[in-house]
Amino acid sequence: MAQTRVRIGDRLLEKGVLDQRKLEVAIKEQRRAHRPLGEILVSLGFASEEDVAGLLAEDLGLDLVPASAIEGDGELLDRIDAGFARRTQSFPIALEDGVLRVGCVDPDDPALISEIRQRFPFPLILAVLTESDLRGLISKYLPEKEARVQTILDSLSTEQFGDEFPVERVTQAILLDAIHRGATDIHVEPEERITRVRYRIDGILQQAENLPRAATDAVISRLKILSNLDISERRRPQDGRLRMVVNQGNVDMRVSIMPTADGENVVLRILDTSGGVKRLNQLGMEPEKRLPLLKITERSHGLFLVTGPTGSGKTTTLYALLAEVDAVHRSVATVEDPVEYRLPLLRQSQVEPGIGYTFLQGLRALLRQDPDVILVGEIRDHETASMAIKASMTGHLVFSTLHTNSALGAIPRLTDLGIEPYLVEDALIGVLAQRLVRRICSTCAEPVEPTPHELEFLLGDPGQMKKGKGCQHCGDSGYRGRAALSELFLPDESMAEVLRQGADLVELRRLAEASGFKDMNYDGRLKVQAGITTVEEVERVNRSHRLSKKERENL
Repeated sequence: MAQTRVRIGDRLLEKGVLDQRKLEVAIKEQRRAHRPLGEILVSLGFASEEDVAGLLAEDLGLDLVPASAIEGDGELLDRIDAGFARRTQSFPIALEDGVLRVGCVDPDDPALISEIRQRFPFPLILAVLTESDLRGLISKYLPEKEARVQTILDSLSTEQFGDEFPVERVTQAILLDAIHRGATDIHVEPEERITRVRYRIDGILQQAENLPRAATDAVISRLKILSNLDISERRRPQDGRLRMVVNQGNVDMRVSIMPTADGENVVLRILDTSGGVKRLNQLGMEPEKRLPLLKITERSHGLFLVTGPTGSGKTTTLYALLAEVDAVHRSVATVEDPVEYRLPLLRQSQVEPGIGYTFLQGLRALLRQDPDVILVGEIRDHETASMAIKASMTGHLVFSTLHTNSALGAIPRLTDLGIEPYLVEDALIGVLAQRLVRRICSTCAEPVEPTPHELEFLLGDPGQMKKGKGCQHCGDSGYRGRAALSELFLPDESMAEVLRQGADLVELRRLAEASGFKDMNYDGRLKVQAGITTVEEVERVNRSHRLSKKERENL
């Protein structure tokens, strides 16, 4: 076993995935935790699952198949369920000429292969899958067959519950239904006669099953109990958090309760951390953005901001950047609200405004902890902005988020918060603005002819433009999953004078474009031409707040 571990480390050294220092740290951790070295390397962020699975594939002479190359075969999937796929750690890829190709996390386990053979009476060709890819495929093609809310409500007329409403079952069904449908938020909205339950899926609110008005208070009380909130308090807002274990992974939910005219309104933000932290190369960014971002993670000091509206993936991007930082040789710490992902070798602190522990207080304390790299969850006020600027100018690399509509808009926003323009020029090393658009469903996507408006947006080049016609996998919406549109602003010497004098956005934009700056519409155009999303989606999330001349004429 020891020889195998050393061999894995040596091979990753040869491939340039590791350096000697990281390997030594991983081996020490392996001796302490008594876990496989490959698992340790992935958990520490020193290697990706693909790196380790690639070595397994090489040893067995098999292919490593990414999830993006697999499209579920309905006839094969009808033979299995999520439990079988999870138990055998496998997923059927395709049946060709009477031979079944199967992806496995551990193709070298004879017991699991035997169970697969019993289910599928075909000769097998094995391939290697990563665990995270398998989880994604199960979530996409094999949703859990949990009882839906409406099924339970319908059963009330046939089952005998006496005078007791099945509060726990209904509440559990709402939460699981939202998770299995890929929702990011759950809205429980009391009205005079009913209580609406809606899920935000791929950025759009979708109606779920309504609750009887008489049962609403009981369901909300159950949510309060799960979130450790005061069930007797109904006149004031409350914030809490709950955790569920779903598919052997943790799902955290941030709970917000607010009193309204018809009762308490509840919104739960779903934070699914089971998939781990994404790396930069998994965010779908073009190399012209990804390579400069990698260089920024190597900087010794400066302030880098990620901007965009709530729910635009800012935190995911920041963690992808932190995952690229050499945390073995540098001290990395965060101040967040809340801590959404856990990373090894990082010190992560969660603010508690109720006891006076704010971003400002956390950042002040953190600066006495000798950090090299700092993540501040959000810059909201002058004090936090000023402290972040000072930290970035005293030998710290600072990452944070800001609410602005564009990358260039971060400049006036900082000055609005009371930061002197010359300090912005000295400290700011870059701004990434982003939005999330819905992806075209890969199952029902088909090429289409662009309309005159779409052709105008695409500057006459439709590329591989597609649209989803709607299917059972995407709920007939034509979309499934989301992708990020982004624009990266990297100030250089040509912009220094404009930044020092205060943000003249017209002049700043001219200088930025002369230095190669591409706005979000440019990125959207590329993704439409690549068949990833649609013009309609790009315009939905990136429409200007001002009416264009053509829109005004059409009013």
